[in-house]
Amino acid sequence: MNFDKDRYFLEMALREAEKALIENTYPIGAVIVDENNNLIAKGRNRVHTQQDTTAHAEVDAIRNAGHAIFNAKVKGEKFTIYSTLEPCPMCTGAILFAKIKRVVWLLNDDLGFGGYKKIKDSNVFEKKFKEIELIEEPFLDLKTKQKELMSKWEDNENYILNLRKSVK
Repeated sequence: MNFDKDRYFLEMALREAEKALIENTYPIGAVIVDENNNLIAKGRNRVHTQQDTTAHAEVDAIRNAGHAIFNAKVKGEKFTIYSTLEPCPMCTGAILFAKIKRVVWLLNDDLGFGGYKKIKDSNVFEKKFKEIELIEEPFLDLKTKQKELMSKWEDNENYILNLRKSVK
């Protein structure tokens, strides 16, 4: 593990999460890099901005990676995705199908929609998961920043509990 590079790209993902919060949507960001640490794509949650429930940060980054993802699959290149939160089941599926070989995130999401570890532990895609290196919560200070963003999100008008209150 290259702590300096991991930190650099997690900080970049965190900036994407901050942009998402400013745009009044879930504060989650993601970054994809190749095996030479070249930035391939950035993404952030755009669920509310695009009114698209599939517009999660990891999916946004994978979409933004475009042709590079296909080339990596064909050539067997090893991409890393950095996310500020444990990927949900949908994003986990996207990561598996994109053949991303390394996943690093800032904050576990055991109580929310975090699904990466749950799906991995189910052994359903055991062979695929064995090919992926996982690093979770490597930097306490960055994890704390993501927790702060998530806490701010709870006060946002688009936070689901606040939306439900406004309809009642």
